Amino acid sequence: MTLDTLQIQLADREHTFTYPQAEDQMILSVLKGRDYPLAKTRLIGDSPIIIDIGSNCGAAALYFKSHHPGARIICYEPSAATHELLLANVGPIDGIETNPCGIWDKEGTFRLHYAPGQHSGASTLQPSGSWPDDLGGEDIITKKLSAELKRLKLRSVDLLKVDAESAESAILHEVLTGVPDVPIHNIFVEYHGISIRKHLTEELRPRYDVHLCSVATDRQGTLLFVLKGLA
Repeated sequence: MTLDTLQIQLADREHTFTYPQAEDQMILSVLKGRDYPLAKTRLIGDSPIIIDIGSNCGAAALYFKSHHPGARIICYEPSAATHELLLANVGPIDGIETNPCGIWDKEGTFRLHYAPGQHSGASTLQPSGSWPDDLGGEDIITKKLSAELKRLKLRSVDLLKVDAESAESAILHEVLTGVPDVPIHNIFVEYHGISIRKHLTEELRPRYDVHLCSVATDRQGTLLFVLKGLA
């Protein structure tokens, strides 16, 4: 895997950000705010709690931190090699913590299936029927987000970002039903398929205002759900 680097300014310091060269367009899209436009969110206070599921090498965490320097950002990345890169990128930054595990609606050890081209941002727990079976993978540990919120003793979450390659619906359903007393104010979620976008919208619309943030292809994009009644 060929790596490339960028210098990213955070407060009065520059940080070296290392990422897979093959994912250049995806990484830059995140860093430039196209995928997760914070202007559409309603974040209250100077120290928001942000949870980043599917952190990859840390582009979203750095983007969030650059706009909210006082944020506490909790990252989850299950792939061992990708987590090592994530840790190198964000480990030296105060207020960002990483967890080498996946989030799902099941707890245990499961197979993470590698994507074509070994793209670190596209490995999946739920390969489609057409997914090649010779790409390899690794066994990872998964946890439920509801259990993590209880472990972290969080009374609310200001921003949740979920990019889990087809596991997004299961993750959101689990946490919203598992700890309904812990409000999640803003949710960025990547969808894979128009039917998934429709399902997510129908399930969350009673409690959330819905915004379509980006459309990468006719089957993939990013939705933002903002909890109704926020000031």
